[in-house]
Amino acid sequence: MDISEEQIDRWLERASKFFKTVARNPVVRAALLERGLSDAELARGWQLYSELNGFGGEASARAATHETIAAQAINAIDAWDAPAFGAARVVLEARYPEVAAFLFENLAAAEGVAAVAGVERFLDRIAALREGKAPGVSAETAKAAVELLATRKILDAARESELRRLLAIVRQGARPEEVGPAPTSGPRRGQVARAFITWAHEWREVARVAIARRDYRISLGLATRRTRSRRVGADASAEG
Repeated sequence: MDISEEQIDRWLERASKFFKTVARNPVVRAALLERGLSDAELARGWQLYSELNGFGGEASARAATHETIAAQAINAIDAWDAPAFGAARVVLEARYPEVAAFLFENLAAAEGVAAVAGVERFLDRIAALREGKAPGVSAETAKAAVELLATRKILDAARESELRRLLAIVRQGARPEEVGPAPTSGPRRGQVARAFITWAHEWREVARVAIARRDYRISLGLATRRTRSRRVGADASAEG
């Protein structure tokens, strides 16, 4: 039976939680050690995990193992927009409400690619203010508002230039030299995948029996955190 790359990725993600907890939590490690997860057995799991990730034997690293420059640019823009938008809105609403209304009309901080689009729109509106082309805002008021943002170090010339640079990087996407060929599903990879999934499945199930504490089970990837609505429902059922 062939194993898809999607299945492999899913098991690699599950195992990463397992390995992380076993490495960090001595209580979990001791409980599993009592059930046969010896140093040699754990090393076998790591070896299969590493090879399947593309770092074992004669294999080269998998494609896109590290974040691309474009992905890093998206993260930087995403980290900037929420605090900067919030500060800009507070500063401007107190002194230049018409400018705040212009800048933030249908605009709010977002995440990921949506943050990129929002920041680009914000910078374009700043440019319109600087050029005296913002509707409903006098050129004098617009200039004063832009200068105030610079004085407050929310958006000065250096920051605007850096954001424009990041936007250009995002638009270029991943560079050819940053990625390699996708992993091939040859006979060896399929063999390693089956062995690894068998190993990971066995020890996850043993951990279900060995570990009772819910927070430990969550860290192992064997349980999920309860949402508030689920807790409230459970409490109501208990009271009834």
